Amino acid sequence: MNVPQMEQDTLEVVNYLCTRFKREKIFVLGHSWGSLLGLWLVHEHPELIYAYVGTGQVVNMDQNAESVFRDAVQQARDSHNEQAVKYLESIAHYPPPNADLAVMSNVNQWAEQLLGPPPSGQGFTDIRRLLSDLVSAPEYSLADDYGFIRGQSLSANVLLPEAMKVDRNKLGINFRAPILFFEGRHDPYCRPSLIWDYTQTITALQKEFVWFDNSGHFPFYEEQQKFTDELVQRVLPLANHHPASD
Repeated sequence: MNVPQMEQDTLEVVNYLCTRFKREKIFVLGHSWGSLLGLWLVHEHPELIYAYVGTGQVVNMDQNAESVFRDAVQQARDSHNEQAVKYLESIAHYPPPNADLAVMSNVNQWAEQLLGPPPSGQGFTDIRRLLSDLVSAPEYSLADDYGFIRGQSLSANVLLPEAMKVDRNKLGINFRAPILFFEGRHDPYCRPSLIWDYTQTITALQKEFVWFDNSGHFPFYEEQQKFTDELVQRVLPLANHHPASD
């Protein structure tokens, strides 16, 4: 289980989908960890992609972690949240040289509280909702449910040290397919300013940036209708330029 293998698995899935649905190309939407794989895919295999949509986009894992920490510390100080300040300043050298899942989880929890959008009802990561959806999904058996939960912990621990070294700037700045970024303005985990700056450095067959002003890391959940509308209005028409094969 490593990043190059995950990249090849992503390519394998795309080829499978193209074959199954008799398409020359497909749309790819990458979120968070998936956005690292999606950005690699659209750069290395544009011939398979109508368009790539990145949301909660990550470009450089280490740089992003530094930015999350720096912004969280500043907001904690500005809001006089002494508990947050005390904890965050106790781990001032962040991210740690050796990836520590527990520490990163704690920082992300503070970042969510300090930098994320105001709470409004049930969040995407609500554990009770996630487990309820998982158990009630007819596609999954109880064994699948158990494997999903166990796999989350396993994959995070195995992949995190390597993932922290990923820097998609190394792909280069030229992309030969349309790229769109759908970004929550209050994303506490993947800082929007980094993604915006990155988009200013790259060239693509077509490039668009769409802000979701009331969203954090999950605009497809936090602003569902707008997310759907933007996909239909901005992304779907791009298939017309590449007719599907018979």
